[in-house]
Amino acid sequence: MSSPRAAYSYDYSRIETVISGFVPDWRLMAFDAVVAIARGALTPGVMVSTSLDVPLHALAYARATRQVSWYTVDRPGPNSRILLVEDIAGRGTTLSDSADYLRKQGHDISIFTLAYDSESRIKPDYGVKIPSGFRAWFPWERESITPSFDITLNCPERPGFDYASWAIDLDGVLLMDLPEHDYAQSLHETLARRDVLLPSTSLPQLDLGTITIITGRPEQDRERTQCWLDRHGFHGALIMRDEARHTPEQSAAHKAEAILARCHTHFVESDPRQALAIASLAPVARVVWWDGCKALMVYANAIEQLDMA
Repeated sequence: MSSPRAAYSYDYSRIETVISGFVPDWRLMAFDAVVAIARGALTPGVMVSTSLDVPLHALAYARATRQVSWYTVDRPGPNSRILLVEDIAGRGTTLSDSADYLRKQGHDISIFTLAYDSESRIKPDYGVKIPSGFRAWFPWERESITPSFDITLNCPERPGFDYASWAIDLDGVLLMDLPEHDYAQSLHETLARRDVLLPSTSLPQLDLGTITIITGRPEQDRERTQCWLDRHGFHGALIMRDEARHTPEQSAAHKAEAILARCHTHFVESDPRQALAIASLAPVARVVWWDGCKALMVYANAIEQLDMA
C-alpha cells in the first residue's frame, strides 16, 4: 500500500494567482470559448472565461459509463478554438474522454488544469505540477481529501460532508488552559496541577471519544498526556509537537502541518491567535476557534504589508 500524500491547498487566492499567470499567453491564443468539466472546473472556468472575455460552456461526465455530454444548453460554434478547463489531471479518464469528445466534434482544443502530477493520465498544455508526496486539495471538494472518502474510489454513497475528518486542540478545548506564566514560574508543580484537572464542563458537540488530538504540548509529555486522555475516555490519535522541528512559538505551524499531512478537513483551536495562523497556513481546512462555550469559523489570508505612515 502506498503511503498517504499530504494535502496541497488550493484556496481561492492560489487559484486566482495560477490563472492570472497564464492569462497573457491565453489572450494571444484567441480562444473562441472556454469549456469547463462540471463540477470541479466550474469555478476556475468562470475565472478563466471572464479573464479572456469569451463564452463559458460546460461538459458533464458520467464515470460509471464514461459518457460525456453537454452540461450547458449553449455550445461552442463549429470548429471552435477551445480552452478545456479541469481542476486536476488525474489518473482517471474524465479529462481524456472529454478532450476526445470535443475533438470528435471538430474543435481545436488546449487543456488547462489547476494541478497535475507524475501519476496524471495526460499532461495538460497549461497547469501546475504539484510536488511529489502531495495531492491537490480544492475548496469545492473539501472532503475528497480524507481517507474515508478515498475508500469509496471516488463513488461516494453519502453526501460529501459525511466524509469530513475532524481534529481538535487539547488545552483549552478538552480541559482548562493554565496560564503560561505558571509554567515559567514552576514547571513541575504546574504540570502536576494540570494532570489532575477534570475535562471542561462545556465541550464541542463532536464524537470526542475517537477524535484526533493535535496539541502544542512537546513529545516529551506524551506519557502523562496519554494517561490523562485514557483516564477520561479520549482514545483518538495523539499528535504532539516535535521540539527538534517546532519551538513552542511555532505551535501553530506544527498544527497546520499535521492537519495537512493527515488530511483533516476541520480543526478546533482554543487560542484565537493560533487559529488565525493555522487558517492562513492550511487555507482550505475549516478552522474553528473554540472560546470554551461557542465556536466561530476563522478565515485568514496573507496580505501585502500595510503602509502605516
